Amino acid sequence: MTQAVDEKSKEMFADAVCQLLRESRRRQKLTQAQVAARTGGLISKAALANYETGHRSLRVDVLWVIARALGESMGSLIATAERGIVHRPDRAGTAPVTIDLAIVRASTDDRLAPVRRWVELKQDTNTAGASAGVMVLDQGALNALSSLMGVTPAECRVILRSVAGRPLDGAPGAPIPAQEVPFGA
Repeated sequence: MTQAVDEKSKEMFADAVCQLLRESRRRQKLTQAQVAARTGGLISKAALANYETGHRSLRVDVLWVIARALGESMGSLIATAERGIVHRPDRAGTAPVTIDLAIVRASTDDRLAPVRRWVELKQDTNTAGASAGVMVLDQGALNALSSLMGVTPAECRVILRSVAGRPLDGAPGAPIPAQEVPFGA
């Protein structure tokens, strides 16, 4: 299932990735020159500065090199950036729902028992995205989970977003307003 991505969300994601790279470098008290040196000459200090500020677009291979130079998992960087993005649903209300897997696993909410089992099965089969800190559920996954939970897909969406979803402020576990922003608004 595909979803149109609005320009603002795309920019927010790119900015979040750049910010995470800069924060990682600063947290480790590394200079841009030191990180550039760790790339073995693949990325210059000037290029790194441009990536960190968003003045230059990151290709996936460049992100991988910088992440390795910082000792960061590329998957974790992407998942963390993803958590900060608000998925705005289309007019049909079928936008993906991003859930925090740690919250799903730790939850004692009986309604999430089938979801916990489903997540375990997805991880056992090493499905892409299932091993990260979050999982993005498209409408097909929501339909399947709603069937397992014995609720409608709309109820499943509300339950997941309110219990284990990522609210508008990006903090896990807080209730999410039931009214979603229409795509393109």
